[in-house]
Amino acid sequence: MKNKLSLYTTVTLLAAASQAGAQGYLNIGADADRDFERKMPFTWTVGAQLGYDSNVGVTSSNEQESTYLSGQIGVSYASGDRRTALNYSATYSPLYYFDAPNGVDDFQNNWRVGFDFRRRINPKLVITDSFYLAYEVEPDYQIGATVARRQDPYFYGYNSLAAAYSWNRRFSTVTALTISGVDYDGPGADYFTYMFSNDFRYAFSRTTTGVVTYRFSTTDSDAPGGDYDSHYVLIGADHQFSPQLSGSIRVGGEIREGDSTPYVESALTYRVSRKTDLRWYTTYGFPTDGGMGDANIRTGLTASHRFNTRWSGNLGAHYISEDNGSFDQDIIALSAGFNYNLCKNVSLNGGYNFTTASSDNPFAEFDRSMFQLGVASRF
Repeated sequence: MKNKLSLYTTVTLLAAASQAGAQGYLNIGADADRDFERKMPFTWTVGAQLGYDSNVGVTSSNEQESTYLSGQIGVSYASGDRRTALNYSATYSPLYYFDAPNGVDDFQNNWRVGFDFRRRINPKLVITDSFYLAYEVEPDYQIGATVARRQDPYFYGYNSLAAAYSWNRRFSTVTALTISGVDYDGPGADYFTYMFSNDFRYAFSRTTTGVVTYRFSTTDSDAPGGDYDSHYVLIGADHQFSPQLSGSIRVGGEIREGDSTPYVESALTYRVSRKTDLRWYTTYGFPTDGGMGDANIRTGLTASHRFNTRWSGNLGAHYISEDNGSFDQDIIALSAGFNYNLCKNVSLNGGYNFTTASSDNPFAEFDRSMFQLGVASRF
């Protein structure tokens, strides 16, 4: 029993170290270490899509529609073993609107670069680093770092360095330093956040680990009153309900410049072999995008399924309720997509996205639909 529990503590410690390096709401409680074991040679992806946007300017009235052409070129690589591993990827996705309205660029650039590294120094100590940099136009709801409504193109950067140490077969700690921020091309509220965090983890059994977390962050923001320090004190647990289902929850409070709010983050992950992946996350607390409004709620569900060797599909649903200090806004974003392998290296893909916003400010309300169909080649 002691040997089994010690092995389980080491495995959960590795996962925790990767979690500390993960970015975005979709990574709450994720067993990111699992991805390190998937070796992948250099893989290139090239593709193009033709699409339709019902509300290019994301306006509440006088909606203007347009067809668009988008492209994609990407590279990914994964290598390593149980001691040292790394993953990295890069994607460039330009988009051209044929009938862009005034105030919207007809040609838009989007790119992302990501890098993850893990090094097991010895059986007790694991070092991880996670880096992500993106230049995008649309908000990424799975990260939740920007305001939920599209503004100007922005840079988003993130880096987290973490050290996980197993003190004995039950008790471990994860210490991390994370730097993240958003820089808008236009008048958006730029911000940068520096966060120190420490998790104290205790393995009650092979399936349940209790966690006590302290976080301190300092934010420098262009938003009015946006420079602040935050303290988080959280308790929670990670639990493996079955080989396919795992969950994570943290509950506590955040103190920000003398004000306080309850803080909650939770996630459930359900994996059935390599065919089905279902994930749900929820957060409640002060906004993390540099604003000083009341507590916000963000929750989302993503699902993917491989029906057979040719067909696969994915679904997504995200809900954001936010107060940016001047008005309240509720946003629902839905998506559905498919991929069909025409042959070994060529696939047909398509999707539909719908976003709707309601607000006590009528100018912040909008509806938007996007359709796209394309082909991609992977080699």
